[in-house]
Amino acid sequence: MYDVIVVGARCGGAPLAMLLARDGHKVLLVDRMAIGTDIMSTHFVKRTGASLLDKWGLLNSVRDAGTPAISELHFNIDDIKLSGQAPACDGVGEDFTPRRTVLDPILVEAAASAGVEVRDQFTVRSLIFDEGRVAGIRGSGKNGIETAERAKVVVGADGIRSSVAKSVGAEIYVDGGSHTCGYYAYYSGIRDKDHAASLNIRTGDRRFYITFPTNDGLDMLFLFWPAEEASSVRKDLDGAFSNSLKLVPELDARIRTGTRETRITGSHLLPNFFRRAHGPGWALVGDAALHRDPITAQGITNAFTHAAILAEELSAGLKGDKPIDRALADYDRRQFEKLKPMFDYTVHLSMLQPLPGEVEQGLPLIRGNEDAIGAFIGAFLGSVPLDQVFSPQLLARFAADVERGTPELRHVA
Repeated sequence: MYDVIVVGARCGGAPLAMLLARDGHKVLLVDRMAIGTDIMSTHFVKRTGASLLDKWGLLNSVRDAGTPAISELHFNIDDIKLSGQAPACDGVGEDFTPRRTVLDPILVEAAASAGVEVRDQFTVRSLIFDEGRVAGIRGSGKNGIETAERAKVVVGADGIRSSVAKSVGAEIYVDGGSHTCGYYAYYSGIRDKDHAASLNIRTGDRRFYITFPTNDGLDMLFLFWPAEEASSVRKDLDGAFSNSLKLVPELDARIRTGTRETRITGSHLLPNFFRRAHGPGWALVGDAALHRDPITAQGITNAFTHAAILAEELSAGLKGDKPIDRALADYDRRQFEKLKPMFDYTVHLSMLQPLPGEVEQGLPLIRGNEDAIGAFIGAFLGSVPLDQVFSPQLLARFAADVERGTPELRHVA
């Protein structure tokens, strides 16, 4: 009998397992893939997430792996160019862009060092239920032999298509729709600065571009198109990249100086949703609980945030400080309240609409004002609360954009 079984050993599951084990709980961590296998990722660990890595004693491992530290962000919105540094978060003033082949093993090794039992290449076939309560898992490892393991709580950290969520019938209660398709590739020879990332937005053409340095001397170029163009983009990814880059001559010139080292990869399925993330004997973290368009690159930071909140609540429940079901419900409520504002902002950006009048008129006025530029960039990164940068009316518009794609919007029960 374990205290907790965590299904999925990535950015939500591995740190959750680590934190619970550090607090004295018996944890099993399983993943269907081999540890260190690459997956689709935006790479960005925003400083809000990096501050958690620092708190957990893992940030130096990310640095030591040769991961670029991003302290400067260039925003190029049509003809407006803003460059600056966002405020630090808990003393961390940099964002990090690790490959998942670097980050995920660091997280799993930390979990194992804390006493977590780790089984990779283990496929969960079904959940075990006792009188309507999740009580464990059934699955098979590399040898193909099916085993059953029991726990007080099972956590699904198994991604957007979570089998745990499907098994427990976790409903989507906020559905912001799907508004973009996004594809990326890695390049050598295009590095501008080791410490800078760039965003280019062409509002009239409805294009969004992100470039940043990552491990192994490579840089990533991530492009977004409106979802209605997904079919044509998928038919000719090379042409879609080439034609879109021509809209940003400076970026096009940079890309032409380098070599594309990988195929173009990505997805036309980029939904925005909150799922119910708790129930009798179960919880969800990471993309299983909350998925948002990668246009704001918040996914890894969200997963870390989930891990931190759920570990705190579960530890209280497992130690008898509060009923476990109350702890799970408190986790769900807290994560929703903390992450919903940035969710709304992300959905708004993913619609690739013309700039709101407030932003269009305000951006030229802050050029040359380092504090104002830093706050604007910090709002995008998450280190500055949105309500310190945007008016209540604009925040209400962000929320309304979500509701436009939501059949029914209700709060976590």
